[in-house]
Amino acid sequence: MMLLYTVLPVDDVLEGIDAVPEATMMLRLGDLDLEVEKYEGFQVKVVRILSTDPQHYLLPHCQPGSIIRMTQF
Repeated sequence: MMLLYTVLPVDDVLEGIDAVPEATMMLRLGDLDLEVEKYEGFQVKVVRILSTDPQHYLLPHCQPGSIIRMTQF
C-alpha cells in the first residue's frame, strides 16, 4: 500500500494511469545506445540516452525529443 500526500485532486494525479505506453526500441548510433519510438515514415524520436559517458548527453542530435531520420545511418 502506498500513501500519496498531495494538494492535487485525485483525478489529476491518476490521469492517464490506464494508458498503454507506446512501444519503444533500442537504436545503436555509433557507440551510443538510444531508446527511441517510431515517429513518422522513416523517422524515430529519442526517448532517452543509455550511456555512462557524460559527453553523449551534450550531443544536440541525441537529446530526448529529437527526431532522427533513419537514412542518417
